[in-house]
Amino acid sequence: MTAYINGLACISHYNTIDENYFFEDVAVPATSNKLSATEPVYKDFIPVAFIRRMSHIVKMGVSAGTISMKKAGLDQVDAIITGTGIGCYDDTDKFLRAMLENNEQLLTPTSFIQSTHNTVAGQLALMYKCYGYNFTYVQQNHSLEYAMLDAMMLLKNKEAKNVLVGGIDEVNNSIVELFERAGYVRKEGQNNKGYSIGEGAAFFAVGSERTATSCAKIDGVKCLQKVNDAEELMKQAEAFLKDSGLEIHQISLLLSGTCGDAQFDSKLCAFNEKINLPVVHFKRLCGEYFTSSGFAMWLAATILKRQFVPRAALPDNKISTGLKHILVVNHYQDKLYSFMCVSAC
Repeated sequence: MTAYINGLACISHYNTIDENYFFEDVAVPATSNKLSATEPVYKDFIPVAFIRRMSHIVKMGVSAGTISMKKAGLDQVDAIITGTGIGCYDDTDKFLRAMLENNEQLLTPTSFIQSTHNTVAGQLALMYKCYGYNFTYVQQNHSLEYAMLDAMMLLKNKEAKNVLVGGIDEVNNSIVELFERAGYVRKEGQNNKGYSIGEGAAFFAVGSERTATSCAKIDGVKCLQKVNDAEELMKQAEAFLKDSGLEIHQISLLLSGTCGDAQFDSKLCAFNEKINLPVVHFKRLCGEYFTSSGFAMWLAATILKRQFVPRAALPDNKISTGLKHILVVNHYQDKLYSFMCVSAC
């Protein structure tokens, strides 16, 4: 299965929504334990009448989806598929707190209505009058991967020609507090324990055919429920690439989802050494969140389009031309692993 990325957009901790920006001002990645998104001027992408009723995550998702469609030259798509790990958490949090504070009486419905996981996909469908297939995957850090796999199957079976795929997750103070209590978020002074928690939205207008706006193509996506060690991860990577018609020596760059926690990263770090490829640790730029693989896919496609790896991502950069295939390997707390192969087209 192959899907062409004909338009893409990403909202992250840095100003990645600007198509002319590519980490030129970043010498050293941020070290904060919370990497909040740099939000665009939403009225440039969303009608003002809609903005006031949208929450933070919905504005991020709708903006990124709108931009990716415009870059692909599309006014409408055949299907909209999104992935999210925790959905509209902030609205859920507001509604539950309001229930407690008001003794379950006189509650406004807005937060409840917008607290469902498929709110972003629904808003995009309403805005662009897309009455076709609309689905949201909630599969922890496999959410974006399953959304993309679904889109690729639709394209392969000719059930759709153009599909809008996106991954969105948000972070607020409640989430940070919960993850800190669980010991997941890095505390000040700790370098190898915990990680920086992030948020963002990455959307892709994917199609079955290459167009004038195509910047890259997706050769394959694979999800793994369990990995015992780096040796098994290597075998899985070789099998995955073989299914995509590739071998490891053909890969130009590895985007590794190491989060910064030594315990969680032990297998993936060993894999990074074993595979012997130039490695970019993409979560140093976006933080750890359930759909961070969407940021990785955006980064891979942008690197292939520009034929350049930013210094913030690869400090000892010796690669500037001839980039053809990028392998993305992600994991979440050493529980769920995934592969994605993004190639030049």
